[in-house]
Amino acid sequence: MSTLAEKNSHFGTFFLGLLLLLFGVLLLMSRAGVVDLNLTRIAAFAVLIVGAFEAIMAFAYSNQRRLFWGSVLFLSAMLVLLVSYEYIPASWSQIWPSALIIPGLAFLMLFFSNPREYSLLIIAALFVVVGWSLLMARRGDYGFSEGIFGALRFLVPAAVVAAGVYIIWKNFFRSRE
Repeated sequence: MSTLAEKNSHFGTFFLGLLLLLFGVLLLMSRAGVVDLNLTRIAAFAVLIVGAFEAIMAFAYSNQRRLFWGSVLFLSAMLVLLVSYEYIPASWSQIWPSALIIPGLAFLMLFFSNPREYSLLIIAALFVVVGWSLLMARRGDYGFSEGIFGALRFLVPAAVVAAGVYIIWKNFFRSRE
C-alpha cells in the first residue's frame, strides 16, 4: 500500500512530465511556423501553473513554506503576464513596488492558512501598504512631490493606525481565551 507522500510525489512527477510535453509540442509548432510563440508568456504561464499547484497543495497539507513560495511564484507570474499583455506599463518605476506587494500578499495567504497567527496579518498589511503607497506616490496619485519623503507623510500615520489595530486585536482575542 502506498503512502500519501508517495502518491503526492507521483502526481507531481506526472504534472512535471505533462508540462514538459506541452512545452515541447508548443516549441515544435513554433519551429514549424504553425504558431507564433512568446517565450516570456509561455514561461510565465508555466510558473503561474506551478505556483498555483504549490499553493493549492500547501493548503491541502498545511505546509506554510510551500504556501508562501507558491503564492510568490503565482503572483510574480501574474505580474509578468499583465506587463506582457500591456495591462500594466512596462516601466521599472511602475513595477518595482510589486516587489513589496507580492510578498505581502503571500504573507496574507499564510494568515488565511493559519488565522491565529495575527503577526502574519500585520506583516502582510505593512508590505502591501508600503508597496501600494510607493506605487501611488510614484504615479503621483497621492500628490507627493517629494518622492519617498512625501510618501513618509502617509506611511507614518498608516503605521500608527496599523499598530493601534494590532494592539486592539491582540487584546480582544487575549481576553476571549
